[in-house]
Amino acid sequence: MPILFCNVGWMERYDGIDGDSIQRGGSYNKESIGHEVCNFSNIDGKVYGYVQPTGRIKIEKLGAAKTDDYVKGVTVIWTAGPDSGGTAVVGWYRNATVFREPQKIKNPTLLQKKNGLNSYRISASASDATLLPIEKRSFMIPRAVKGGIGQSNVWYADSPESEQIVAGVLRLVESGGAADRLPDVDDEAYGFEGNPRLIAHLRRERNASIIKKKKKDVLDKTGALKCEACGFDFAKIYGERGREFCEVHHLVPLNKSDGVIKTELSELAIVCSNCHRIIHRMNPMPSIPELAKVIRENRDA
Repeated sequence: MPILFCNVGWMERYDGIDGDSIQRGGSYNKESIGHEVCNFSNIDGKVYGYVQPTGRIKIEKLGAAKTDDYVKGVTVIWTAGPDSGGTAVVGWYRNATVFREPQKIKNPTLLQKKNGLNSYRISASASDATLLPIEKRSFMIPRAVKGGIGQSNVWYADSPESEQIVAGVLRLVESGGAADRLPDVDDEAYGFEGNPRLIAHLRRERNASIIKKKKKDVLDKTGALKCEACGFDFAKIYGERGREFCEVHHLVPLNKSDGVIKTELSELAIVCSNCHRIIHRMNPMPSIPELAKVIRENRDA
């Protein structure tokens, strides 16, 4: 099934502007209400999506003939930019119809009239539309990098470099957007509400396979799992109960981690629970040496 990525303004519900707001998504949204405000409104069992491309949507890239006006059976991935930066998947249409040119809404509903909508680009059955709640919008799409979404609002993801990103997105779609709650995480302490980049970052840090490899690598080399910021050693303080216990922190800065597929052991650090939480409470997130300096200065004070 062909796939199309469409970048729009950030909203919570996409069901009209009342009680919601639209942020980012292009210069048009700074002065007017973007047409995407009703992208997930159920209109008589259908959804009508809008994205602002540069010119036409090139539906021949989705399998249509050059003479076709539309193509059916497309998976449309909707993305938007959260406050914390980057580009996150906010939802999708399955089995959508994508039109080359904007389509006029023939009999607009009261909701569409109230929001100034007169055209759409994509349609689908409402039962095939999924909008993720804000706390589950943690799949980040890289921009302005090889294989990433680039600067256009419409992305066909048809390069070999895009294959891993597309595969990850399709797994998200197949799961229905299901995401396990982050284990052993104090939401307030980490402050990740509304920060998809941080949620994605924490999920990478809780990859059981890479954590196991990192712990083994450090134990083989040093014989202990000491916090790289403060030096705390769980085994030394708690004995057998603390043996091989620690947390693992991903060193890649949040603004450079969008779309990260593979994590290298060199990108991980051994930390204690306290230091790990403090790292994620600080903005911008400090490096391990920077946090170690803070600890030394306060110990010496």
